[in-house]
Amino acid sequence: MENNLPESSNIEKINEKMSRYDSRAVQTLFRTVSRNHYNLLKMVDNKARIVLTINSIITSLLLGLLFIAPDNRISDLETSVRILVICSMISMIFALISMLPCRYFGSAYKKSGYKGTLYAQNFSNFTLEEFKREFGRIMETGRNTYDEIITDLYFLGRCIGFKQKLLYLAAAVFLIGLITAIGNTLSNGLIEFQ
Repeated sequence: MENNLPESSNIEKINEKMSRYDSRAVQTLFRTVSRNHYNLLKMVDNKARIVLTINSIITSLLLGLLFIAPDNRISDLETSVRILVICSMISMIFALISMLPCRYFGSAYKKSGYKGTLYAQNFSNFTLEEFKREFGRIMETGRNTYDEIITDLYFLGRCIGFKQKLLYLAAAVFLIGLITAIGNTLSNGLIEFQ
């Protein structure tokens, strides 16, 4: 009876091959992670744009409501409108900040010694010679290239995380203002159910 199991030397070769870097797999990994980061940045910007649009429409309508409301109802409406307008403005501020271009920051970035050579916002202050020197350093060895890409992806991910938190705050502030304004309006009996 024949044994279909691979010999132990073949298993060792397979294990050795799997323990080494597969350059195509590494390139695919970096390409996938970079594309995911890019898509996340686009999503954050699109969501921030939606938050800005909704808040600006609601703010315009509410301010217009104050001018067309009957004089005897203005004082009742004013508190709810003010709450919602203030929360909408704060929400818009958070959304606008989340739309600002990424800039690597924080103590982890300063301690790392990373110059951000792979991201345009970071190397825009370099002279041409500094930029060439940095790229030369990166391309010296394959390991340097991988380390640079990994470090850049890490800090870009942190930047995206920060933008997402700002966007979350923008939505949360808007929802709190909306719920408070509706609650205030209902508690004051401004909406009559028939």
